[in-house]
Amino acid sequence: MLQQGREATLTAHELASAVVEATRYLTPVEAVELLVEAHRAKLQVLPDAQALRGRALLEDLRDLETVERQPEAGELESPADRAWRLYTCYERLLITAVEADVQRELVEYLPLPVVDDLADAGRLTPRAVPADGPRRLYLQARLTPSMVDIDGLQELGWQAELARRSFYTRLADGDVSVLEQTTGLTDEQSVLVAELQAVRQSGRIAPELSRSPWLWPILERLAPQAPVNVRRDKSFGPWLLVRRIQRALSLAHQARLRGKEQKRLTMLRSAWNDAHALQNSWTAAGWEARNAIAYLLVLQGEDGPRYEDALEVLSPAAGSGMREDRLPWEARRRLETNRDVLHQLSRQRDRTPILNPYLVLGVPDGAENWKDRWRILRSSLDMDGEALANEAKDAIEAFERGRASVPPYAVPLISDAWSKPSVSVPEVTRTAMPMPRETAPAADGERQFARRRAAAAIVRAACENVGLPPVGESLEMTSERAAASE
Repeated sequence: MLQQGREATLTAHELASAVVEATRYLTPVEAVELLVEAHRAKLQVLPDAQALRGRALLEDLRDLETVERQPEAGELESPADRAWRLYTCYERLLITAVEADVQRELVEYLPLPVVDDLADAGRLTPRAVPADGPRRLYLQARLTPSMVDIDGLQELGWQAELARRSFYTRLADGDVSVLEQTTGLTDEQSVLVAELQAVRQSGRIAPELSRSPWLWPILERLAPQAPVNVRRDKSFGPWLLVRRIQRALSLAHQARLRGKEQKRLTMLRSAWNDAHALQNSWTAAGWEARNAIAYLLVLQGEDGPRYEDALEVLSPAAGSGMREDRLPWEARRRLETNRDVLHQLSRQRDRTPILNPYLVLGVPDGAENWKDRWRILRSSLDMDGEALANEAKDAIEAFERGRASVPPYAVPLISDAWSKPSVSVPEVTRTAMPMPRETAPAADGERQFARRRAAAAIVRAACENVGLPPVGESLEMTSERAAASE
C-alpha cells in the first residue's frame, strides 16, 4: 500500500515536470496559461503566489488583487519580483500617475517606442528623465527640452530647436540670413520674420519694432536709409542716425583712399544731411551730430577749413539741445579736446591736416590693431592712396609716442552709446517644444514587453519548483520570436 502511494506521488511529480518541460516550446504567455490550468488541476507546477500572479497576468490585472511579498529588510529584490513589479507599474501608468522613481525605472526598462508612446500620451513627467545613461539626453529633449543646452542639441542633431534657440540671438547680432531659415520656428517667431521682411521690402521701420532695442541691429541692416522722425522717436532714431553718420564718414575716407571721388562726395553729403537733421536733438546724439558737422566743416570747406564755423558749432548754446554738463565725463573730455584741436589748427593754417587718422584707416579711435588694417590697405591701394594711408600711420605713431602737435579729433564722442545695445533678447528655452520622437509607434509585441517578461519569470519559477533547469535563453528567444510574429 505504501509502495503504491509512493508511485502515485512520483507519477504526479513526473507529470508536473512534463507540463513544465512543455512550456519550453510555447511563448511565455502561452506557457503561463498552461501552468495556471495545471495548477487548477492540482498539479504542483507553481507555488501559490506565482499561480496567483499567473492568473492576474492572464486577466491583464483586471478585477484581481495580487498578493505581493515585500522583500524583508536587507533582502535584495529578485529578478522575478522586479519583472512582476515593473509589469504592474507599467499597466498602472497607462491609466494613472506613478511615482517619479518608478517612471525613471520604466523608461530605461521598456522598449524605446513604448516610452515614446507614453511621452506622447502625456503619461510621463519631466522627472522621468534618467540621471544618466544612453537615453538621458533623448528623453530630456522629449520631456523637458528647455533643459537641453546647445551642446546637447548638437549631439542630438535637433536642427529645428537649434534654429529656434539661435533665432533671437542672430537677430540681435544683425544676421539677415536668419530670415531665410524659417523652418521649425514658433508662430511668434514666424510673425516677427514676416514683419522684418516687410521692413526690407519697404525700407521703412514700424514704430512697434523700433521700440525693442535688441532688434535695432537687424533693423539697421534691413533698412539702413529708413526715414527717421527724431522728434517722435527719441531712442532708436538718434542711435540709427549717429551710426549712419559714422558709417558715411568712414566710407568717404575709404573712397578717398581708392580715388573714388564721386562716392566720397556722396558719403560726405549723406553725413552732412543726417547730422543737420540730428543736431538739435535733446539727447547725446545731438552733440554727436554737431561734432560731426564741425569735422565736416574742416574737412570739406569750399574755401579750405572753416575753423571758426566749426568752433561755433561746438560751442555751448542754450535752448538748442542737451546741456553739455549732462554729457558723460568722457564725452565732455573729448569735446574739450576737439575744441583745443580746432583752436590750434586755426592758428597754424598752413595745410589741411588729417583730423582723425584712425577714421582714415577705417578703425575705431584708439584701436590697437590699426597697424594690421594699415598693412592690408597699403597692399590694395595705388600710390596716392598708399601715401595717404602712410600719412595716417605716421600721425597715429606720432600721437602714440607723444610727439604729435595736436591729438586726433575724436569721432564719435561716446563710442559705447552707439554700439549694439547690450540688452537681453527674448527667452526662448522656457517655451521650448518637445523634440519629435525618433521611433515608429510601438508594435503590439513591444507593448507586451513587460507582460512577456513577467510571464517568463513565472515560467522560470515553475522550473525551479519542479527541479528543472531554468528556461533561460530558450524562453527569451521564443519570446522574441513571438514578438516578431505579432
